[in-house]
Amino acid sequence: MALDPTRRVSFHDELYLEETHTPVQSICRRIFKMDMQDIANSTVVFADVRRISGRGTGTAMELMFAHMKNKVIILWANPKDNIHPFYESIYTEKYFDIDSCIDAISNYY
Repeated sequence: MALDPTRRVSFHDELYLEETHTPVQSICRRIFKMDMQDIANSTVVFADVRRISGRGTGTAMELMFAHMKNKVIILWANPKDNIHPFYESIYTEKYFDIDSCIDAISNYY
């Protein structure tokens, strides 16, 4: 089973609704805990770290958590981007095209 991390967009949208009565910190903690649970329950973590993907702090934190949980980490990178040394240090496999990423992921199942 594959999980789309953007399926929680509705929670993110709540952060910008003025009529919500839920404190922003509660929404952020809920998103964080659910994302960490997804990673803990995963066998393979696939991350698009191409600069064009808009990766950021959240991606880096989630990949470090995955690394600490000894998860298989497959990176989709752009050969022209400078990948941060942390990313270079923690991935299991890195590819420059989506088809190779999918093949690698399928080999772990």
